[in-house]
Amino acid sequence: MDNKKSKKLGQILEESGYEKIYLDLTKDNFVLVRENDNKQVTGSVVKYVEWNEDGTFKSVHDEIGVGRSAVIDPAPHGQFRWMTTTITEIISESKFRTKNSTYNLYKV
Repeated sequence: MDNKKSKKLGQILEESGYEKIYLDLTKDNFVLVRENDNKQVTGSVVKYVEWNEDGTFKSVHDEIGVGRSAVIDPAPHGQFRWMTTTITEIISESKFRTKNSTYNLYKV
C-alpha cells in the first residue's frame, strides 16, 4: 500500500470526522462520502449520467454537471455500485449537493 496516498486521504477524512475506511489502492481510486450520515462508497470509476426531462437516461459524461447523477463503478446493463440523485449545485471541485444530500468526492 502506498502510505503517502492513504495518509493524505486518511488525514482528510479524519479532519472531517469520518469513520475509518479501508481501500484497495490497486483498484479503488475514489471515495464518495455523504455528509449527513458519513456513508462512504469506494470505487475505481466515477461517471456522470445526464437525464432527459422525463427522467429517462440521456447520456454519460466524465465531467460533473448540474442535472446529472454521479455513478460509482458503472457496469453494463445498468448496474453500478452507487448512484446519487440529481446534482443541484457544485460547491467546489470535490463537493456537490444533490436533491437529497451533500457529497464529498475524494480522488485517492
